[in-house]
Amino acid sequence: MTTTELHRPRRVHAPRRAIAIALGAAVALTFAQAADADRAEAKRIKVGVYQDNPVQKTPGLRKAVGKKVRVVSVYLSTGKSLNPALIKWANRNKVQLMITWMPDNGKAKRVQPRFRLAKIAKGSENKRLARLGKETKKLKIAPIIRPMPEMNTPWYPWSGTVNKNNAKKYKAAFKKVRARLKKSGGKRVRIMWAPYVRSFPERPTNTIANYFPGRKFVDLVGVSGYNFGTVRSLSWAEPYDLFRVAYRDITSLAAKPFWIAETASTNKGGNKALWISRLGKLQSKLPLLQGFVWYDVRERNGDFRVRQNKRTTRTFRAMLRRRAK
Repeated sequence: MTTTELHRPRRVHAPRRAIAIALGAAVALTFAQAADADRAEAKRIKVGVYQDNPVQKTPGLRKAVGKKVRVVSVYLSTGKSLNPALIKWANRNKVQLMITWMPDNGKAKRVQPRFRLAKIAKGSENKRLARLGKETKKLKIAPIIRPMPEMNTPWYPWSGTVNKNNAKKYKAAFKKVRARLKKSGGKRVRIMWAPYVRSFPERPTNTIANYFPGRKFVDLVGVSGYNFGTVRSLSWAEPYDLFRVAYRDITSLAAKPFWIAETASTNKGGNKALWISRLGKLQSKLPLLQGFVWYDVRERNGDFRVRQNKRTTRTFRAMLRRRAK
């Protein structure tokens, strides 16, 4: 098993990404999951994308692969507003937004005292959260809000191992954020709790379970993880190998609708088109999987674009036709 830290450049309203993982050691499905596998194969899932400028870029992608791309991922640093043009576009095209809320100053800096979890738990972001909640009421389709994801990594000012934070403070802050968003946005807002696919660093105080706020405080659960391919000392990771352990651990905490909130694959060292096809079939092995969001960007750690070549485009289009709602 090899773990290497990879740093992505900070993007507008997007987080840094780090760590590629090759997961080994087979983990068996539970008996209940195995019994449901055949039925799950026939179900369909929601498919979304992240792009740097969704209003301009997503229409072109949907034209190429089909309009079953029904979820668009956006990232908001605290105090930033939802783009009115994006709200208008989402409403016109019947697209659901997945909003990742990031308490930071918009820069890739781990230590930001203003955004320590203890302060958020005491209400330092209440006014800005209330404004965001009210903005979501303009959306015809209820959004998914993913506050402070990947807390089990050291990459963000809300991470549990930096900025004078810890898991207990994270849980308190998450509960406060949820309460404010539900109060201002209404019960229709869906709140997702979503760690990274594997804790980094791996230590007893930084396990995924340590950050879980409790079943009644989450509507959805999720995870993020990437196949960076065979770069540096990394190995190619197939979708099931990448997500199976996190799926088992997270759904054992709450058997709620499960999302792969961020994922993608490069073409380095393997077959990206086949990876896309297998991702679309993953629900047969992960029965609670409700949807996934593809990171449709080319950057220094690899070309993750759906339309990298004709084969990946055709495969994504075929996967949407067969598997997507």
